[in-house]
Amino acid sequence: MQWSDHYRRYARYNAWINQSLIQASLQLNPAELNKDHQLFFHSLTGTWNHIFIGDLLWLGRLRHIFPILDDALDQWPKPQHLDEILFPDLHELAHQRQILDELFIHWCDLLREADSQAVLEYTNTRDEQVAKPLPQVLQHLFNHQTHHRGQITAVLSQLEVDYGPTDFLFMPEDD
Repeated sequence: MQWSDHYRRYARYNAWINQSLIQASLQLNPAELNKDHQLFFHSLTGTWNHIFIGDLLWLGRLRHIFPILDDALDQWPKPQHLDEILFPDLHELAHQRQILDELFIHWCDLLREADSQAVLEYTNTRDEQVAKPLPQVLQHLFNHQTHHRGQITAVLSQLEVDYGPTDFLFMPEDD
């Protein structure tokens, strides 16, 4: 199995679970979505936006070694802060999330064995110069989403919203 096969599966899992949990979140009224639930980014809306922003920031860094990302990233806002609300309407975020997740799938499908040796050099949010191996960056990117989705599922559980299975093994198989 190639190293990139893991990230192809992670990209598909993220697309599936993001849509599943956003749809579960949309069962709530706007007041509940925007209520401060004491999450890192306060509300469910804030947390969904933070996940999106994190992905945009990482893809923006990755575009320097993967120019295929250039045109795709131009359609989205350029966040300045990790706590921005790019999409106050969760319906719009769901639509944009689906497009972004499709980009992740497409990009991960194009990863080659030689890419496993790539090193991403970037400036982090503290204005520090960093260099990390691509596999480490990809693992972080997907773990970041998982971390915050865990916060989302905790709140949905407290609010008694049924969000269905979340385990990787329950993801529908590719056709």
